[in-house]
Amino acid sequence: MAQNQAQLKQLQQMLGLVPGTGSKQVIKDAVFVCIDCEAFEHVQQMITEIGVAVLDTRDVADLDGDDNEEAWFAKMKYAHYRPVEYAHLRNKSFIKGCPEYFNFGSTTWVNLVDVKHVLKRAFRDPSQLQQAGDFSAPLADANRNVVYVAHGAKGDTAYMTQVGFTLAVDAAVSRTIDTQVLAAGSKRQAVGLRRLLLSLGQEPANLHNAGNDAAYTLQAFVLMALKDLAVPGSVPADLAKFRGKLPPSKQIPTVAPQLWAGTATRPDDSEPSSAQAVRDGPSKQIPTVAPQLWAGTATRPDDSEPSSVQAVRDGPPAGDKAERRRRKRVARAAHKVIGPAEDAYASQQPLPSVDRPGGGAAPQK
Repeated sequence: MAQNQAQLKQLQQMLGLVPGTGSKQVIKDAVFVCIDCEAFEHVQQMITEIGVAVLDTRDVADLDGDDNEEAWFAKMKYAHYRPVEYAHLRNKSFIKGCPEYFNFGSTTWVNLVDVKHVLKRAFRDPSQLQQAGDFSAPLADANRNVVYVAHGAKGDTAYMTQVGFTLAVDAAVSRTIDTQVLAAGSKRQAVGLRRLLLSLGQEPANLHNAGNDAAYTLQAFVLMALKDLAVPGSVPADLAKFRGKLPPSKQIPTVAPQLWAGTATRPDDSEPSSAQAVRDGPSKQIPTVAPQLWAGTATRPDDSEPSSVQAVRDGPPAGDKAERRRRKRVARAAHKVIGPAEDAYASQQPLPSVDRPGGGAAPQK
């Protein structure tokens, strides 16, 4: 509890909500960079999404504790990146992933090799987050005091190394703040992001999308500072009220606009196959047999259709068990290919990925 309160007071000073005390823990002229990563549940080394959220204290200099949360949220910048190579992967066994449903802007497709450079640019000048994926726009080192924020920071820091980005080497970070510790006061208490948001009066939608999780984490970060300023000690007290099983998570199936950045290009001037399938649905087949003609030296046998066409019209002979078994096998095989696409089209959900061998539960949100 004491650690929790001390960190909240330091955060309030960094945000300009209360006068500074000169403590070394209070970073002056700070810019907060929040990162969230989503990994494929069966192969945790495959980072399928990266979310970034930024709040620059220079942008909130005119705000104070009397301003509502929406005024603070309006000053934040958000980004959501997806490696093109992992577009087909989707979490569904341990958690319900929703990579298409970014609530705070456009989803940006990047090549896997570019993710490290995008992150380096985001940390080099966080205030220019929207230019992080535009390699044609040079970014000078802004020399800002960057505070790295994450919900379960150890996990996201480790995930970034899977794309070649090492926080201690590739970014100049003045301090790390873990919102799990900030909320509960201890690393031993793994507070889920949704539980924390509900305790702060927020109903999140489309969690387990890295862009949304980064945005909601940074929002929770500010909400905790504002709430504790109004009622000291209320953050852990209200969090304690949300123990036990939570109601079902909210999901709003709205596909975000798509962008391409870095060296990635829109394939054939179209979206990646997974996104395109969501928008357009699967191709349709209409089983209509065309009229038949005979030419050259061919003649219509016995003034009837060829046996193959006749079989299409009439189906297999009644009681032919072997044929019925064959047709069932064909139907099952077709379902494996067509069935998921039909389901995606009907529900406007992305096509499910093929499960791969492996293991490891997804990190708690």
